[in-house]
Amino acid sequence: MWIRINQPFAVPPEVRNILTKLYDAGFEAYLVGGCVRDWIRGDQIKDFDVATSATPENIEKIFPKVIEIGRAFGVMKVIAENGREIEVATFRKESNYKDHRHPSKVEFSSILEDASRRDFTVNALYYDLKTAQVLDSFEGLTDLKNKVIRAIGNPEERFNEDALRLIRAVRFATRFRFTIEANTEMAIQKLSHLIRKVSVERIRDEVERIFVSHHAKEAVVLLQHLKLFDCIFPEIAVAILEKKKTWELTLSALDHLKPDSNLEDSVFYLALIYLPTLRKYPIDQRAGQALAIAERLKLSNEQGKLFAYLVQETAKFRDVFSMREATLYRWMKHEFFPILMRFHALDALSFDGNQAGLEFVKRIYPEAKKRFELKPMITGDDLVKLGMHPGRQFTEILTSVDDLMLEGKLKSKDEALEYVLHHFVK
Repeated sequence: MWIRINQPFAVPPEVRNILTKLYDAGFEAYLVGGCVRDWIRGDQIKDFDVATSATPENIEKIFPKVIEIGRAFGVMKVIAENGREIEVATFRKESNYKDHRHPSKVEFSSILEDASRRDFTVNALYYDLKTAQVLDSFEGLTDLKNKVIRAIGNPEERFNEDALRLIRAVRFATRFRFTIEANTEMAIQKLSHLIRKVSVERIRDEVERIFVSHHAKEAVVLLQHLKLFDCIFPEIAVAILEKKKTWELTLSALDHLKPDSNLEDSVFYLALIYLPTLRKYPIDQRAGQALAIAERLKLSNEQGKLFAYLVQETAKFRDVFSMREATLYRWMKHEFFPILMRFHALDALSFDGNQAGLEFVKRIYPEAKKRFELKPMITGDDLVKLGMHPGRQFTEILTSVDDLMLEGKLKSKDEALEYVLHHFVK
């Protein structure tokens, strides 16, 4: 059913140009999916996708710059004049899903068959730029109005076709504050085990999208309700079986996230929900356990380092009052330390409410940053000039001088050299 929507659609010129060229070549072409859904909702649109009757070969003839994304699936990217990449996909129908992810048979088809293969009704909307009408074959507009996530057709069939849709339902429901329709929800619970058939990378990408939103707690609760949580986070599931309080602390940490707070990297939230689980290990083993989890999730090296750093270093805020001043400053000098302070604020609130260490660090951090910028007072060359021979002792001497400089006990190069002569030169 084609329905006119009486609200302006600010389609960028480069996207309009792609649609117009497809029209002029004699093909059907429509905006589809998320961009149409978000336009109707009044949300900001990130990407514009086009569905067309043109085949990949047709698309290559019409546009001078095209990138193949999946020719067999009819998915191409057209490079617009301003360099923007627009996904242009041929109408298709799919069948014979053998791995709960990819169809073994793809046929180019009609717009109605193309709509039938999509995941949820709210994502199966097509906008015709020429008539300003929306094709809604499965009452997606009604579901948008009623704030419902509903699988197209038979939900079990949709999830058997592509098991990643199990998590996507959670992401859309929590992002839009929608409910999941009853039959769709029952199908997710019944088929939750299929998520294990999906690659870790695809699951991780969906989880990252969930976490970098303002609804992480709602998503985690919904994942558990739908029996998906244990499949995605097995380490936490085991810890919860061992100690019920682990789950309470996990939710408590997420509970302190403010809707208006700045969004962090997804690893920040992973570390937050894994911290109660990793507390069962001695502090010096937590980083190693975190790196093992990061490897399973196939995080990047940089993400793995941040994950391990956060779960291990947050405990040290309780030791700041007994740290030597130089040790404290060196600890605070780490590149991830500003993130660690934000992380520990949530950790402390959810664990025992003790933020004394954090408040102390916050007071001295501005001064500490000034000291981080100080250049070393002496170098190895200065030690050689004193008649000393390079060796392992050089590191000990230079570190000792740097510590005293950080503590404000040495204020000039002359004082530093005098200190070395007095304590290290025989």
